[in-house]
Amino acid sequence: MNSVLIAITVLSCVSANEPKINDIISTLEKAALFFEINYDRFNLDGVSGYSILQGKLYDVSWPRHGLAHCPVSFTECMSCCGDRDPVSGSSTSFEPLLQINFWTFRPEWTRTDSTLVYPKWRVKECFEEEDSDTCMFQILGTGKDYRVPCLDTTMCKKLMTTLYCPDYSLPHQLLYFIFTEIKNCTNIVGSRHPGLRHSVSTQHLKKIYCTNMMEINLQIENDGFPVYRRDLFLENIMLCGMIGYSDFYKTRWLEAILSWQYPNGCYVKMGRSMHPKERKENAFTAHQEVKREDVLLDDNCSCHKTAIAVGALGGYLRFYGTS
Repeated sequence: MNSVLIAITVLSCVSANEPKINDIISTLEKAALFFEINYDRFNLDGVSGYSILQGKLYDVSWPRHGLAHCPVSFTECMSCCGDRDPVSGSSTSFEPLLQINFWTFRPEWTRTDSTLVYPKWRVKECFEEEDSDTCMFQILGTGKDYRVPCLDTTMCKKLMTTLYCPDYSLPHQLLYFIFTEIKNCTNIVGSRHPGLRHSVSTQHLKKIYCTNMMEINLQIENDGFPVYRRDLFLENIMLCGMIGYSDFYKTRWLEAILSWQYPNGCYVKMGRSMHPKERKENAFTAHQEVKREDVLLDDNCSCHKTAIAVGALGGYLRFYGTS
């Protein structure tokens, strides 16, 4: 049994009286086995969600269960990935994301602010995937032309602080500022927006982004969780929960996420409808597809969606274990 399953088993023992936690653990056990069987077919983007789970569970303590502190170490959790060759040059630049000490999490909890919901949304995404990657590499210092972290460029500041961006642009903007905080990029301090008369701090920008990611998730829920929108829904929970927005951890959302897992442990790119209206909505267009390159396995299993589901569920465990 690999260390992921051992760690999950430990959590199960100390959480026996918590039905929701046990449901999450059962789901993660199946997802861990699915990864163990198929890890050599995952791309780096798919692996990253498991790395986030690793970091979140390491951060969990369980004082309510009679133990002052129950640290869960996952230093070997992703060891099976060490023998893998990077999928691409882009993947190589994101390899630091797989290190257990990369991800950090806010110790305190906060909530979104509905007064910050955008009064309007841009019709199109604010940037292409390649531009977003370039900005991430500049912060991480991992790109071919960016060997020093925390590079501040006019292009990236403009892209990552643009307001009213829809859908996939928002989590990319948020992730950029998560990276700046992790890398302690004190030179990246927010920006002045054309629509505002004052400078905005990075912390306030993150609140703006998570508030609007919450609004998107509520819209997705209202639409009956169409399959083609679930990856965005899960990503929003994973990232905003990571930086302490507790209102993303709604019980009804947890129940939906748990129900989407297939018996083999994966989450599918497209599949059976849960809601009547979803049957009409599953015919998606190019701008609605997952932005990050995905790998589809047998039974239409999505590496990307499975990984972010794991990351989101890890956030629920951390929330129940630290709040």
